[in-house]
Amino acid sequence: MLKRGISMQINMNNKTNQSFGGIKLMSGAEDTLRRVFKPADWVQLDKIAKEQENNTVDVYLFGHNGGKLMGRIIPKNSNFKDKDYYQLPFFESTIKFIDKMAKKANIVKEKIDKLPAVNIDEIVGRLK
Repeated sequence: MLKRGISMQINMNNKTNQSFGGIKLMSGAEDTLRRVFKPADWVQLDKIAKEQENNTVDVYLFGHNGGKLMGRIIPKNSNFKDKDYYQLPFFESTIKFIDKMAKKANIVKEKIDKLPAVNIDEIVGRLK
């Protein structure tokens, strides 16, 4: 736990697409996080980001509505549709929203992993 007066340094050099493995900071997200996060939130975000590094389902975070986040779950190499989620004002802290998005990404990954492997070219070839 950080004590008062001790600063925590977060390296945010790439302004176009911040990346923590499976979590991507998009337009306005970095500004939102810098504005609302406390040091403990940065520690929690680092933990969540490390857990998501190997997830094949990305979580894209966008700044939304002055200090809130919007998130989008986008599976890599899948036909799952992405969906937008919005941080609930007054009821949901920013870090809880990010944690919720990471858990949703884990659920989508589990669903994708359960799908049988399908060779689309083979199926189409048999139908010609």
